[in-house]
Amino acid sequence: MCGFDTRRHGEAALCLFFCLALLPAGPALAGALERTEPGHVAPPQPGTSLPIAPPIVQYALPPQWMTIRSKEDWRKAGKFEKDLSRECAALRFNEIAPMRFRAYFNGQVMGVAFGHGLNLRDPGRKADPKKIYLFRNGDSTGCTVQSMDNQDPRVNPAGAQGGAPAAGGFKKY
Repeated sequence: MCGFDTRRHGEAALCLFFCLALLPAGPALAGALERTEPGHVAPPQPGTSLPIAPPIVQYALPPQWMTIRSKEDWRKAGKFEKDLSRECAALRFNEIAPMRFRAYFNGQVMGVAFGHGLNLRDPGRKADPKKIYLFRNGDSTGCTVQSMDNQDPRVNPAGAQGGAPAAGGFKKY
């Protein structure tokens, strides 16, 4: 109908004129937008905050588990590992899926990886299989790593007897 054939300049110009003339009339003829049914989606009340949408990612995010919950300060959570912190900053010792396992220490959320390999990228094999590693800022060059004993009898049959016990007040879920 409205083709832009170079042999028919007159028809193309006339068709273009009618198409452009009808564009402004489209919204004017439509009128106000109507909802599908009354009260379908009510507007938010003034002063209320809208929920934050989850991030849009190509693949679904893995489930996240709260592994440790404590009211203690995160600095007392375990032993600071200086060498592993350097390795973490160089991306040679870090979590496979950041924050998949989490630890909550009085307002600070830290990533968790297990020395036996669960959620841990350790190409240099520096991890102790009987430890739990806590990552603070694990995705940056300011990464710090702390270690604490894993008291799970399936991993450490001797329990806390093999090493120093972790700081009290931890609930493992």
